Amino acid sequence: MVVGALTVFPGQRRVEWSGSPVELTSTEFNLLEMLARNAGRVVSKAELSEQGLGRPLARFDRSIDVHLSSIRHKLGLRGDGRSWIETVRGLGYQLVRE
Repeated sequence: MVVGALTVFPGQRRVEWSGSPVELTSTEFNLLEMLARNAGRVVSKAELSEQGLGRPLARFDRSIDVHLSSIRHKLGLRGDGRSWIETVRGLGYQLVRE
């Protein structure tokens, strides 16, 4: 699965960014794979929690935010200084297609 510079190998649970391997935890891989499958579309925190973490989203649970912050750091910034993973306030997150 290819989204811009991101290549996800679901069967191998491996990710490359611009051809270089990206070291991700199992949870980070699950979340990034979900965002890649839905690139350009907002994925809710509830969906990410249920499918990425395997549990319903709990009130005040910040684990999704922490994992996505780590993924953002590993992917780096776009040319304009913004993140590849955007927060859509009140809705969720989306992986930018470019």
